[in-house]
Amino acid sequence: MKTAIITGAASGIGLALTQIYLEQGERVLMVDKNQSLLHQKKAAFNELYPQQLEAFVCDITNREQIKELTAYVQKTKLSIDWIYNNAGVIGPIGPIWELDLAAVAAVIQVNLFGMLNIIQGFVPLLLESRLPAHIVNMASLYAVCTSSQTAAYAMSKHAVLALSESLFFDLHDIELPIQVSVALPSFTDTGLLNPENNAATFQNSLHQYMSHSRPALEVARDIIHQVAQKKFYIVPDKEVKNYAEDRIKHLLLQDGPHGNDVQKIISSLYKREQKRKLSRQD
Repeated sequence: MKTAIITGAASGIGLALTQIYLEQGERVLMVDKNQSLLHQKKAAFNELYPQQLEAFVCDITNREQIKELTAYVQKTKLSIDWIYNNAGVIGPIGPIWELDLAAVAAVIQVNLFGMLNIIQGFVPLLLESRLPAHIVNMASLYAVCTSSQTAAYAMSKHAVLALSESLFFDLHDIELPIQVSVALPSFTDTGLLNPENNAATFQNSLHQYMSHSRPALEVARDIIHQVAQKKFYIVPDKEVKNYAEDRIKHLLLQDGPHGNDVQKIISSLYKREQKRKLSRQD
């Protein structure tokens, strides 16, 4: 039985990844800082998969807790087959000149340094074991695009893409069987923008689109499928590929940021999901 270690596993794509791996007969170590939610989800899964599931409360921005996590993995002799660096936050929304710098720093701390903490905690164990493993860093559509009012999140996800590419080269140089992937999902119904948690008008509007976008389970299945194919860039939605292609064209032309607005991607995903739902009803 192989093991998937998944951060941010108590909700959204992380929870969906957990469910799929359990259904496939694999073991999962759920990692999340929300203790009550983590234990609630673990209890629900335990009814069906009592021998396949472990859970560990950990704030990935806390290096001492990362040490405790890696010590737990070693103590329980769990194999490390997949590491999903999935935990992340949206952060503040608004014009750059109005953003609270502490709030921006908090986004970078979770989305970038939290991921770096996991890498620095687990890669030495992988180097020591010399066994095959696969690290999957969760970026976003916002790793290859930007839009108004999303600077903090977009900066962090651009950095995740650079981190992932650098990790790929670093591991390639030492010729060990450790694969790296970076996933760039677009808008997914994950609950990250729950209006109960954030009352900003822009976020409420975006939440309405995201709540009708692709279900997290569907996106997670795409990601796992492409991980199995050892893809480096994992792009579950064709809209992201189109956006990235247009961005490169404008970069080479030395234009300003291109006009393929993120709103168009949201609308396209929304229409596609509505068609899918209607086809299921027929």
